[in-house]
Amino acid sequence: MKITTMNINEIKTIVSNCKSKSDVCRQLGLHTNGSGMRKVDKLINEHQLDISHFDGGKSKRIKYRLIEKECPICGSFFKTQLGHRNEKTVCSHSCSNTYFRSGKDNPNYKNDDELTGIIKYVTICFRYHEKKCVYCGETNIVTVHHYDGNKNNNNPENLIPLCPTHHQYWHSRFRKIVKPKIDEYVKNFKLIQ
Repeated sequence: MKITTMNINEIKTIVSNCKSKSDVCRQLGLHTNGSGMRKVDKLINEHQLDISHFDGGKSKRIKYRLIEKECPICGSFFKTQLGHRNEKTVCSHSCSNTYFRSGKDNPNYKNDDELTGIIKYVTICFRYHEKKCVYCGETNIVTVHHYDGNKNNNNPENLIPLCPTHHQYWHSRFRKIVKPKIDEYVKNFKLIQ
């Protein structure tokens, strides 16, 4: 049945028997998307129909209280509904990935002895060291250097984060330029451990 062929009494009857605007859309044969809802809103406003009995009308109960939480990852504040089945724990997808997909509680977490290849020493290094070059502070591209030259020695004190430039300095005739600062870093790291 088309809305244009209906009279106002039929529309009033439909609206009075429905519990929401989406119910009215279904009864009128409209889609329950934005377009259908706008048409229902237009009908309600044009004919000044009573919708106080709708779930979303003036009598709507607030089922879940809106609260403000602090994100455990980045510390920013966000709003969520307390007790809702989709109550948020973190503020964003990025923080969610960090919160739920990292650390020892993650089902994909591997202990140091379960890791192999380059992933093994890189993962171990960044568990114990900040991901930045110990010489210049570069944080975008950071490689891992085996301090004693033994690629099988993956102890945290042997793994040094360096940018590609200063890693190359170490493996060239310019080692003497970066060696004092890297040696100092290793000495301080051993003292902390």
